[in-house]
Amino acid sequence: DSWADYMHPTWPQVLGRRLGAPVHNFAQAGSLCADIRGQAQRAIMSPQVPKAPGGLLSPETLVVVHTCGNDFIMKMAEAFMGGGLGFLGGVQGGMATPEMLQPNPGVSEVQIMKEFLVSMHRAGARNFLVSGVPIFLDMPVFNMAMPVIAGMVNSGKLEALGVSPGDPPRLAVEVQATALHERWEELVQDFSKSHADSTCVFFDEVAALERLRHSFGPAVFDRSMWDFSMFHPTQWGHDQLGAEAHRLTTEKFPGLAPSTNGVAHTNGVAHTNGSAHTNGVAHSNGVAKTNGYAKEGASAPADGKGKAMKVNVRNVKGDVSLEVACEGSWTTARLREAAAS
Repeated sequence: DSWADYMHPTWPQVLGRRLGAPVHNFAQAGSLCADIRGQAQRAIMSPQVPKAPGGLLSPETLVVVHTCGNDFIMKMAEAFMGGGLGFLGGVQGGMATPEMLQPNPGVSEVQIMKEFLVSMHRAGARNFLVSGVPIFLDMPVFNMAMPVIAGMVNSGKLEALGVSPGDPPRLAVEVQATALHERWEELVQDFSKSHADSTCVFFDEVAALERLRHSFGPAVFDRSMWDFSMFHPTQWGHDQLGAEAHRLTTEKFPGLAPSTNGVAHTNGVAHTNGSAHTNGVAHSNGVAKTNGYAKEGASAPADGKGKAMKVNVRNVKGDVSLEVACEGSWTTARLREAAAS
């Protein structure tokens, strides 16, 4: 997608530069998760991507996956069409609840990504960085959707998510973002267990954005992070995300020496709906949490102030629930960490 293939260098390309690795970008702006299949084949067949003896991808190749942003933005757009728009005027439309606001989002997309990772492994790749879907509540585009989502919440349309009339509309998006996070993290964990010869790491893009917003302050971050689209990062934004990804990569992939590794992108292996390969780094539509790395940016604001409260948390399937004591200043990543402990 366009978080990997844009008018200026995207964070996977910034990551490659920081690693001192050549980048092969097979991502395509506007592509969907299903498109990573073709991007994977182009990456595997490309004569520009370094190969090991025998024709397989070099084992030092880093495949970077960033995808599904367009898939879920399109699904969110369903809320503005047909029945969704009716809620703005207090009229309940006849359209069904958009898929993005139904339980268990991302099932079909994760299956495609699983197939992609397996195919890249079969082609010789052994290092994978899978980025999460950027469902970030402080992104301007989500503010536009809140009136519509509020109408759905207050009409009882989202009770299947555990969101009842009177609840804040942000809660519905937060529930779905958490569900996607869990599904992507499970994908990475399952792949790692079944491919012991590989390193597959989840880059939690949302947690990275939360860390950056806390670090620079809301005013500077909100003004500098997003371009006119209200959804895509500026060059400054990609530079910051690239720095976050670089810290994680150097920690989790110590064998990828900056002087020799490469970077490649493609809908699945590189940037955007895609991924990228090279003797080192590749991008692709994907998701990532920061295996242990999330802790670094999940701390509460420095002043420690915040109203004490208790939050009821449940997993995606709805079969596990618990109460977590927290403060109003906590980030999503901090709350997630407390719930898991």
